Amino acid sequence: MYGSKITGWTTLCVGLALAGCMPSTAGSGAAQSDLATINGLSVINGLSMTNGLSSLNGLSMTNGLAGDGLVSGSDAMNSDAARTTMAYLVRCALPPGAVIVKEDSDGVPYTFLGEIGLAPSWQWGACDSECQLQITPCMLAHVNTSGVHIPLWIVGDNPILGWGLDSAGYPDEEGSFFGNIFVSPPTAFYCNGKDFDVGVVPGRIGAGLGNAPYKDPFGGTGYCRDNCTPADIPNQDAGYKACMGYNHVITVWRNPDPSTITTTTSSASSSMTSSFGGSFGRHGY
Repeated sequence: MYGSKITGWTTLCVGLALAGCMPSTAGSGAAQSDLATINGLSVINGLSMTNGLSSLNGLSMTNGLAGDGLVSGSDAMNSDAARTTMAYLVRCALPPGAVIVKEDSDGVPYTFLGEIGLAPSWQWGACDSECQLQITPCMLAHVNTSGVHIPLWIVGDNPILGWGLDSAGYPDEEGSFFGNIFVSPPTAFYCNGKDFDVGVVPGRIGAGLGNAPYKDPFGGTGYCRDNCTPADIPNQDAGYKACMGYNHVITVWRNPDPSTITTTTSSASSSMTSSFGGSFGRHGY
């Protein structure tokens, strides 16, 4: 747990520009049940980083997002970039059906919807170190430095994700993400999957990123397989359960088919900035 209230929360992104923002349609009890039994999730990435890590005020790690954890009228509510970041954060942390409504300094309400649910307790309680280690790789996995949308398949040790793969739809192991963006200074890391340089897509690992918020802490080829602890048998080829002392690693598999890439320039409306980048599918066995 870090401090009584973080007024300069260090996390992803002043300079965020997200294209094609869409309110999520997820939120039913049935969707929540589905998530509890699947293996792997398909998500649409879309956080576009232009200035890397920066300060975002107005988020408290010791209080729930629905209460004083995210305060109406705070800096986090007063810019499109900050609201986009908050939307992804709520999307990663809270499950389908969870709704957070906050106002900017002019009293305009913004609604943020949960979708994945890696740290559901943060809706009403604190985001402790365990919560932070769960949310960090989810946020990093959604970054796309070129502002395009591509489908990704994410796996990890959180039961909501699981280790199941969709080898036909998402054949390429892009890489893995880990760290803690909620501490000061933030730690945001990735390593290369076996297919990081195969079917390279804009804004992702392998594309020669110049403004990514994460870095590869390993030398040589930076392959995850040479530096991280694989998942337990029989899932050892799906992803990694620890890297460089960080638990709750998220491994990303991608579909490089050009037809899956969407580039748009539209922005979210002022009355709904929730769950950006489109909804994610629920796939598995």
